[in-house]
Amino acid sequence: MDPSQSFSHTRPYPEQSVVGVQPAVFVTVAPLAYAVPDYLGYSIFTMLCCCLPLGIAALIYSCSTRDANYRGQRELAERNSKTALVLNHIGLGIGLVVIVLMIIIQMTK
Repeated sequence: MDPSQSFSHTRPYPEQSVVGVQPAVFVTVAPLAYAVPDYLGYSIFTMLCCCLPLGIAALIYSCSTRDANYRGQRELAERNSKTALVLNHIGLGIGLVVIVLMIIIQMTK
């Protein structure tokens, strides 16, 4: 290397490109201020007393609603909440129909 040469370029090697490093950005997730109802109690009741398969599905959606509320995802929480409510209503309806049919069958014997 010739001592008369100076390092006037900003890159260490002329054939390499310079990569700029940006600072890390941390995004904190806050729970929703007004949480969407999760219908967890209704789901447990439906599962234990009315219709087990629909109750289990409703329970899963209720837990998903709770998680979405905690993560601050309102749209997902609303969608899961509505699905849990619909499954609970259907399960309760099926359970009531089965109970009424059982009573009618027992009364006709």
